[in-house]
Amino acid sequence: MSTLRPETGAALDTIVATLSTDAFYQSPGGRRFLIAATMLAGVKRGSRVLDVACGIGPASVDIAEAFDCKVVGFDNFAPYLAFGRQLANSRGVGKLVTFKELDANEPLTAFDAGSFDVVLGLGGGVSDSLPGGLAAGFQAAAGWLASGGVLIAGDLISPVEPSELMKIVFGGSLRSESEFLAALTSAGFEVIFSSRATRLDWATLKSTMNTLRERSLDLGPTDERNRSTLTEAAQDHPEIAYLNVVARKV
Repeated sequence: MSTLRPETGAALDTIVATLSTDAFYQSPGGRRFLIAATMLAGVKRGSRVLDVACGIGPASVDIAEAFDCKVVGFDNFAPYLAFGRQLANSRGVGKLVTFKELDANEPLTAFDAGSFDVVLGLGGGVSDSLPGGLAAGFQAAAGWLASGGVLIAGDLISPVEPSELMKIVFGGSLRSESEFLAALTSAGFEVIFSSRATRLDWATLKSTMNTLRERSLDLGPTDERNRSTLTEAAQDHPEIAYLNVVARKV
């Protein structure tokens, strides 16, 4: 299989332009970050991808359509998965994407070690949906990945050490940027790229959330609705940022 790299593959804007105008990402950076990260990391066409806490499936469908990847996405909310299946079929990648309903500890034993080339954790999926928090989530991702595999993830962080107020608001789950990156390294990853979300990323997220609400698609479990509310509010708070990262298992 050939490797699609920035210098030899299609340009980012060209690939994005081939995809549906509906990009239902509930995290800053969304589609453009996913496609750029895939190209930056040199992910092979046809790679095996695991989408953690996939929600309504935009990342699963996009990476399957853009790069012919074989994707398994899991979430614990059945209506999201039903929408994801419909989305995959409407975009012509229903045979490439499989959605599974898994909850609590189930994902930890559902997949064989080293069985994926890419793990997606957009919207805090790796750190928020798996038991044990950030460090355990990164360790789980490392276990699912083959040697040299790629983690593409994003999460709310604090540019500095979180204040006591922010620790209370987030229940202790908010980490500083340095702690977040250190946890990646401790789990056996080498950081290829990291960047905080831009104002345009936040504006795109706001527009997406408004569209989802108009279509009644942003409903979900209480914890997810609370996280969405915090994420939307984060753009206006100096102690909070959103960090997108690409890392390789070493």
